[in-house]
Amino acid sequence: MKFPAGIFLITLVLLSSPALAWNGKVVKVLRGDTFIALKKDRQQIIKLYGLECPAPETSLGVQARNLTKAKIKGKTVKINPITIDGQDRIIARVSINGQSLNAFILRSGYGLVNRKKCTQPVCEEWIRFERYAHKQKNGVWAIIEDLSHQKRQKK
Repeated sequence: MKFPAGIFLITLVLLSSPALAWNGKVVKVLRGDTFIALKKDRQQIIKLYGLECPAPETSLGVQARNLTKAKIKGKTVKINPITIDGQDRIIARVSINGQSLNAFILRSGYGLVNRKKCTQPVCEEWIRFERYAHKQKNGVWAIIEDLSHQKRQKK
């Protein structure tokens, strides 16, 4: 059976609709941008939409995971699903107490906006948060600035 393009668009809009948002308790933080939350006693892997954090096996990745863990572990968050990726993770915008977790991580300097995949209007604001963190030398930007300074001093 063939579906008209309009049904596909309606499905896409509904999937990213706030009406499909749900609350889940965070049981484990895997990395700065990925965690496990309970939805009706079922574990769901959630990947934050539109951003990337450092790899968890690096010291910066550990810092990013610790920041996220301190903010959400054991707490209830609101998950607004955008899509599901090839690894069966729910890609979502997430908030805690009305504050965007995605934006919090970017302002803290422990995430970068994925400019290829972040296509919603809010992404422009997130890019400004990323630039702010860079200017303030927050998170990863402090380390990058320190390494750059050390390199200049060796010359």
